[in-house]
Amino acid sequence: MTPRISLALVTENELLTVNFNGEVVEGNHPAPSETWLHAAIMKAKPGINAITRIHARVANMFSVTDRKLEPVHNHGSFFADGVPVFHRPDLITSQKLGEEVAQALRDGPAVLLRGNGQVTVGRTIPEAVMMAIYLEEAAEVLYGALQIGTPIPLTQDESAKRQVEALPPVDMERAWNFFKKRAKSG
Repeated sequence: MTPRISLALVTENELLTVNFNGEVVEGNHPAPSETWLHAAIMKAKPGINAITRIHARVANMFSVTDRKLEPVHNHGSFFADGVPVFHRPDLITSQKLGEEVAQALRDGPAVLLRGNGQVTVGRTIPEAVMMAIYLEEAAEVLYGALQIGTPIPLTQDESAKRQVEALPPVDMERAWNFFKKRAKSG
């Protein structure tokens, strides 16, 4: 996980290994204040190997309203049941809060933290990152649709079909490489 230093300064050598007790077991910097969020999710969900903790603006708008962030386009299909909201505005700085966020996440790829960003998860780093990108895209498309009319959410069946089409392994790698290159070029 990234240490508690400016993200612009983090290199691969500065990444931390943290155990389920929130303790740094590898690395030379302090752990971030929300280490418990990561530890609790990883402990509760053994199939999850990667977590993003982000502050995407449009998705954050849905965390502070009663409007459910639900899918209306292909990439939004990964959020078929709507994105759950962890309703406490607290930073996740305790084991108890971390466990509550893990429970709020359910089996989905994302959870909104009320007024405090989002968490996305995946089996791999590319999958977790793509879920973060798709989450903000889903929020932007739904927000835009709300400006001009009544959105028509994808059904469960439509979402299931779109997920298969939207992110097969070859497209996951392609998208990951695109965004990785884009990030490197600034």
